[in-house]
Amino acid sequence: MAPAVVPTFMDQLQKTLRAAGSVADSRSFAAAVIGALRDSGAGGSRHLRALSEGSVARPLQAVADTAHFLVILHGQLPSVLEIARLNADEPAASWLRSAGVAFDQDRRWMAGLAAMTGGALDLHGLSTAEQVVRDQRDAMLTLAKSNRMGCALGAAVTLVLDWQAVRSRLPRAAQHLGYDRHERLSDPWPEDGALDALACHADDVRVRRAIEFGALQLASLHAQLFDLLEARHAQRLG
Repeated sequence: MAPAVVPTFMDQLQKTLRAAGSVADSRSFAAAVIGALRDSGAGGSRHLRALSEGSVARPLQAVADTAHFLVILHGQLPSVLEIARLNADEPAASWLRSAGVAFDQDRRWMAGLAAMTGGALDLHGLSTAEQVVRDQRDAMLTLAKSNRMGCALGAAVTLVLDWQAVRSRLPRAAQHLGYDRHERLSDPWPEDGALDALACHADDVRVRRAIEFGALQLASLHAQLFDLLEARHAQRLG
């Protein structure tokens, strides 16, 4: 008998997003997409959860790695949110503008954390890993610049929802190390507008498919990043 095939993170999320695409009205579709991303996004990363709990074996090196590579992926301008806003209709454009402002503030915090912990960065295999994440950034920006209506918005909404997990858990990891005594993240992100942003573009089935594609690919890029971070941490312990 052939061994059972274990569904991957991508398989599960793709299945859930496809089910969302069959929902009749646009607001129900938007709610289903957001629910799928919350259940299957960066919040499910074992490594990110271990960082926030302080249960990694070498927390300083793990935090340094995480901040360093998040800065490579998201620290430069323009962001996915800024690019997606250029081709978005209202109210999505206004929401993306507000989210972009909040993201800029968070990225400055992230850059500060990377600078403070940089001395503990693991140099083994660093240049190769950095190139992998730069390639991920290129792929992310390709999604944001896509001519397919909805693709950039799906990626942007995924970024916002995934970032909630990052911005809630990484500061806790920094606090365990005493690196967050003065700097604080901005007020909570304007996450509530995500539903309206998706719903206003989701009447057309082709746009829905593009939203699903953009969301799935951005979620995959974040999953690959945290897999890379976890693998680097495990290698240090080997």
